[in-house]
Amino acid sequence: MQRTRIVQLDSSQQRVIVAQGRPRRGFTLLESLIAMVILAATVLAVASAINASSQQSIEGQKQILAAMAADDLLAELSAVPYAQLSTHDGLDQGIGLMETLTSFPYPDTYWLIGRSVIVTETMMSTGALGVDVRGMLITVSAYDENRTLSQIQTFIPEPAA
Repeated sequence: MQRTRIVQLDSSQQRVIVAQGRPRRGFTLLESLIAMVILAATVLAVASAINASSQQSIEGQKQILAAMAADDLLAELSAVPYAQLSTHDGLDQGIGLMETLTSFPYPDTYWLIGRSVIVTETMMSTGALGVDVRGMLITVSAYDENRTLSQIQTFIPEPAA
């Protein structure tokens, strides 16, 4: 690459000097700053996407654990004698304080979840058969600090006398 420089010697004469030189290499300060801004924006976007993905993963894990915790408690309550079901009405195991009905603590993986029980004596009617069945409607809810994550119900009929 040649560089051309015009040098004015006096008002009437001009002389052209052709200088041989190396082509310019490297980046200017402005080019470097622009590249850094583009790189920073890209890194920020990737970090934001990873953070959002991590939050979604935690929410999914909490949903699964909440469904398992509610199902476990409902299974335990299904094994309780009918006459004792109402004693569990209002049971609330706070977030991170879950244990079985026989007082065994849940693993640490459940530290973000709590659960509660509502037992209601009710009458269920089967419209097609015209039969009314007295029993207990058990509702188990699993929750975190913001909302109910899982809620399941079952009806346990009163045993025949």
